[in-house]
Amino acid sequence: MRDSDQAHALLTGSFVRSAFVSVLATGTDFVVASLLSRALLASSLATFVGCAAGGLVAFTVNRGWAFRSRGNSGPEVVRFLGVWATSALLNSSGVGWLTHAGVTFIYAWALVRVLVYSAWNYPLLRWFVFRRVPGFAR
Repeated sequence: MRDSDQAHALLTGSFVRSAFVSVLATGTDFVVASLLSRALLASSLATFVGCAAGGLVAFTVNRGWAFRSRGNSGPEVVRFLGVWATSALLNSSGVGWLTHAGVTFIYAWALVRVLVYSAWNYPLLRWFVFRRVPGFAR
């Protein structure tokens, strides 16, 4: 297999697995945020708590399955927390801003999630949090 074919297979595989994990984590996030929002908690705070629940699912399943990371998880946890905290801030701010502008919570939540995942979460998970160690096959 050529290097470019191998890189494409790796990227496609990790992207598909990570996208599936994202759906699982986002489902967790959505249920928690929705319940808290319906309980009349501020939309930005409900979103943040939902992000925390989804983040726990995202780290655990991405590490073990999507990116097949092994070894010491300490440095990955630190990197993940930085990415997660920024993602939570982007999501919370975006949802808060859009709902303040009159967009319903569900539409604001979905739009912001897609944008933040595509432009922030996946690229940083792939190339920063769970980066490959040269010579270590996954």
